[in-house]
Amino acid sequence: MVAISAVSASFTVYCLANAPLLAQGPDNDADEIQEGAEGRNKKVQTSIIQSLYNSITDSFVKLPVDKEVQGSHSDSDISTTIPKSQDTDQTSNSPWYSELLGVLESLGATLEHSDTNESKSDSRVSLEELAANESDYMSWLTGAKSKLDEVALQVQNQDWSAFTSFSAEEPENASSDDLEQNMESTEEIARARTVKSRILEQISAVQAQLNRQVDEATAALGSAVQNMLPPQLQRPWIAECAQSCIDRDIHPDLLEPTSVRVSSDICGQEADFQAKRAEKIRQDFAKFIGVSASSVDVRDIPVIGIAGSGGGFRAMISTLGSYRAMHQAGLAQCVTYDAAVSGSSWAIAALHTYANGNPYQALDSVHEAMKTSMFSTSNLSEFVNENDGIAKRVFADIAARYLLSGAKSEDGHSVTQSKDDEMGAWELQTGGIQKTATLLDRILGEAARRGHQAVDALLPEKYQTWVSKPQSASVPLTMDELLQAAKSTLRTMSVPPLSVVDLYGALLFRKLIVQHIKVGDDKKSDLVLDPKWVKLSAQRPAVDQASQPMPIYTAVRHFIGTDDNDPDKAQGHQYQWFEFNPYEVGSIDHGAWIPSWAFGRPMVNGREQLKIGEAHFGGIIGAASSAFCASFDAMIMELYMAVPSAVRSAMDPLLDWIEHGTEVSHPIPPYTLYNPFYIGEQSSTSQSDKLAELESKPLLSLMDAGMENNLPFAPLLRPERNVDVIVCLDSSANIEIMPWFARAEAWAGDHGVERWPWGARPWSADPLRPSKAEVKLDQSTLSGTRSVRESVNKRIRDDNIRCVVFDQPVASSPLPRKNGSLPRPITILYIPLLPNAKFRDPDFDPETADFCGTFNDQWTTEQIDLLADLASFNLTQEVSRIRDALKVAYKRKRAHRLYEEGLDA
Repeated sequence: MVAISAVSASFTVYCLANAPLLAQGPDNDADEIQEGAEGRNKKVQTSIIQSLYNSITDSFVKLPVDKEVQGSHSDSDISTTIPKSQDTDQTSNSPWYSELLGVLESLGATLEHSDTNESKSDSRVSLEELAANESDYMSWLTGAKSKLDEVALQVQNQDWSAFTSFSAEEPENASSDDLEQNMESTEEIARARTVKSRILEQISAVQAQLNRQVDEATAALGSAVQNMLPPQLQRPWIAECAQSCIDRDIHPDLLEPTSVRVSSDICGQEADFQAKRAEKIRQDFAKFIGVSASSVDVRDIPVIGIAGSGGGFRAMISTLGSYRAMHQAGLAQCVTYDAAVSGSSWAIAALHTYANGNPYQALDSVHEAMKTSMFSTSNLSEFVNENDGIAKRVFADIAARYLLSGAKSEDGHSVTQSKDDEMGAWELQTGGIQKTATLLDRILGEAARRGHQAVDALLPEKYQTWVSKPQSASVPLTMDELLQAAKSTLRTMSVPPLSVVDLYGALLFRKLIVQHIKVGDDKKSDLVLDPKWVKLSAQRPAVDQASQPMPIYTAVRHFIGTDDNDPDKAQGHQYQWFEFNPYEVGSIDHGAWIPSWAFGRPMVNGREQLKIGEAHFGGIIGAASSAFCASFDAMIMELYMAVPSAVRSAMDPLLDWIEHGTEVSHPIPPYTLYNPFYIGEQSSTSQSDKLAELESKPLLSLMDAGMENNLPFAPLLRPERNVDVIVCLDSSANIEIMPWFARAEAWAGDHGVERWPWGARPWSADPLRPSKAEVKLDQSTLSGTRSVRESVNKRIRDDNIRCVVFDQPVASSPLPRKNGSLPRPITILYIPLLPNAKFRDPDFDPETADFCGTFNDQWTTEQIDLLADLASFNLTQEVSRIRDALKVAYKRKRAHRLYEEGLDA
């Protein structure tokens, strides 16, 4: 007998080794096999596919037999060694491949038969059992298909000459008998190749049938699981949720054409607001500093900005307590900007939605909201079941993004990861039908376009729009229209992935922006949600009227120092500031802006690709407070600050060793959505390298600005805003060792902010593990200021001072002087959240109180009152100091104006 070739032997072993997978099938016990929703006969299919593998395996073993041995057996002897399929009509003397083809044909016929002869499902089977059966069957089908694919590959690559008695090559000095046998061998090779083609064709046909079975099993499993879900998680409810994202009553700006503005200056609407706000607050400001209103020129009123820190729920409650004290003192009525980072942004959000600037009303709602945890599934389920209309608006954005992602994958296109995407986001390639604009949409779009052109012609260049083009996207009326349009218009764009931040933002919105109104001691609070509160742009009317300060919410983008933002190639990294205000959303560091009502729409080269409502306000406050998206390095630092100093010194070498990689690694992905500044495949024409890099990314990932600075100095230090006084409400943890002032000073130096009070530091303690830039700054600029810092620190700790004033530089400026004159410095009022010996509970320290933890979301009424009252007490104690500082800032600004005008002060 001729020996089996190595290839044939290895293939035989492979088939035998994998045969048990199919022998078992989804369930080998016939009594336990349950019929699914589609009534498939799994046992028959298991038997047929098993016969296929047995035939392939045994036939390959039997094929390479010596002709002499073959001739010594009768046909009946050979037939007894070759297994016959019960589903074929092959005769006993058929060659091995005939039986193999018969089995393949039988398998295909059985699978085809199962498509058209479906039995009824067993009504006694529960939904859970049905889902489990469908899941098992789908897994088994997928495994069978995978193994068949591997067999097809092996058949394709098999050396079929090994299955003949002689090699196809003609040996030297071959006899006539040898040549005759070689000719027979050549015929066998040709016949073998024909059989190979037939086998591959039949396997391909069976693969197609298996694909159909997998698709049906997937659909059946999805249907079974869907039926197990509560109504609120089923498709109809989700579609109703998402419908509000294209509701024109909520989003009238859907009809407006979108444009992108590239400028470092503030927009025209904000400039108008500043002028109106100065007029609005003149009497209040005069009253606060103790002068007559008639003596105050609005041009001399200091522009005051509040800078609320991060710190989770502790920061939110203490910030509201501070606002309450400012409201009582008359200071809140003099403020122009409310800027916030992380937790304090929740307080600002409450004040600029349902509270309408009233901190008392905001605290009343917070008292009710904080009674239960927002992470409780039972509380969430109860909320959804009892407040269907509100729940649909809370989760609208998540529902819409979920459906849009599904719409792009309905055509069966694969999901790929694009290296150009931020933070490893996902990209789907699809095809579809372009949705055309209606005649009305085209007329309105053209009118708006011409209006923009007419306005741009009258405005200074810095106020003109970067892009002003007619928009091709139509306004969908239903979710079906939106999803149909998405299949085409978004086919080449990356899809923003839903992340934990989206859900976190929705839960925050439900807890803190949905107003809670107390109705009784033993009753649940009533819930109120104005549909417009889901939009940041809805906060604009109060700003337009200058009746409220302009809120500024912040986040940062982590640029890690490479063209493709690949963490593995990072050489350096930086956090780039973004801000969200009722007029615009954009980047402070890039000077690129988009109307807030258009933020969230897919954009390419300044043109919107799909009409959809603005990003949900819950997503914005979620991104602004997503501290859990911190880099691995920041997470380690949290642990580092919590351990004793002796342990810290032991950790230093380890942190030095792992520092680089951990600085750019984010275990939890940040909030990601369409980048409104993306220009597609075109080359950027921007003169700024930073902007050109941003324009190349289809997606934008944003996270808690506390990663860079827990106080929002950046938006208030923008020179074009001309802020004169910054009131810092610092509720940070580990407050004495945080480098917020050092980082603000570095940012001011990088951005040419001449007015920063150089050397300002409230604490004498050096920050933990300062950066190289901070060390260099401390060794040069701040080398002679330690005594000043120690004096300030002593006043805070020993003299119970709760407001430190920085209105003069105590160190030299790193920036060159312009025209040889000293700039008028910004005044910084630093108000830290610290215990107070004169407070009603002098031993209460927010730093050590367990309930004041950053992420504790369940507080008692007494705990809320204790913290809010401490914050109010600290600020009230310092009102006279604040008044004196504002009076100095007013006189300084007035003197500077008169000097510029050539008049005597």
